Amino acid sequence: MFELSSETKIAELDAENPAMIRVLKSTGMYSEGDDADRTIDNLCLDFGLNPMIILNMLARVQAERPPDIDISELEGMTLVQVVEHIESEHHAFLREILPVTVELVERVAGEYGAGDDRLIELQALFTKLADELENHMLHEEEALFPMCRDMEADDGTIKPTRCGDAVGGPIACMENDHIVAKQALASLRELTDNFTVPEAADEDYREMLERLSRVDQNTVVHIHKEDQLLFPRALDTQAALRNGS
Repeated sequence: MFELSSETKIAELDAENPAMIRVLKSTGMYSEGDDADRTIDNLCLDFGLNPMIILNMLARVQAERPPDIDISELEGMTLVQVVEHIESEHHAFLREILPVTVELVERVAGEYGAGDDRLIELQALFTKLADELENHMLHEEEALFPMCRDMEADDGTIKPTRCGDAVGGPIACMENDHIVAKQALASLRELTDNFTVPEAADEDYREMLERLSRVDQNTVVHIHKEDQLLFPRALDTQAALRNGS
C-alpha cells in the first residue's frame, strides 16, 4: 500500500493517484511546471502551513479511490471453489483478527481517549463493525454458501434455508451489508488519518493501527470478490438451472 507522509514527493503523488495532485493544485500551493521533487513538508514550510492539514486532505482522496483489485485468478474457479476461497482467505482471517483488534482498540481508547475524542468514536465504530462483519459471515455460511454448494451438487436442487431457496434474497441483504461496511471503513480511515501512527504512540497504539489497516485491506478485497464475482456467478447459476440449461 502507498505510504503517504510529509516526506512524500509531489511526483510520487502524481504516480500514485493524479486526483491527489488536483487537490494540491486547488490549494494554490502547487502549479503545473513547479518542482515535483519537493516533499509535502518542504512545500508546506514555504506557505507556513501544518503538513497534517494537507496530508489529511490527500488521505481522504486516497481512501476514496476505487480498489484496483485483480481477481482474474478466481475466474476459472467453480462456484464452490470461490466460496471455499472466501471462507479460507477472508472469513478465517476476520475471525482470527477481529476479537484481538476489538480488545486493542478498547485498550488504546482507554489510554489515550481523554486527549483524543476520535479514539472514543473509533472504539464505538469498530466494535459495531466487528459485530456486523461477524453477522454477515454467519449469514453467508448459513444461507448463500450452502445454496451455492447445492447448485453444484448432482441434482442442483437447493435445500431451503431461513432465506428460502432463491439466492437473490441473501444476496440483496449482503449487498446492503457491503454498503454499510464500506461506509464504516471510510470513517475508520478518517478517524485514524488513514492509519497514520502519531509520534507519541506506544506499542499497543502502533499494533492497533497495523491491525486496523489489515482489516480494512482484507475487507475491501473480500467485498470486491463477492460483488464482482460470487454474487453474479450465483445468480447466473441459479437462472441457468431454472431454465434447464
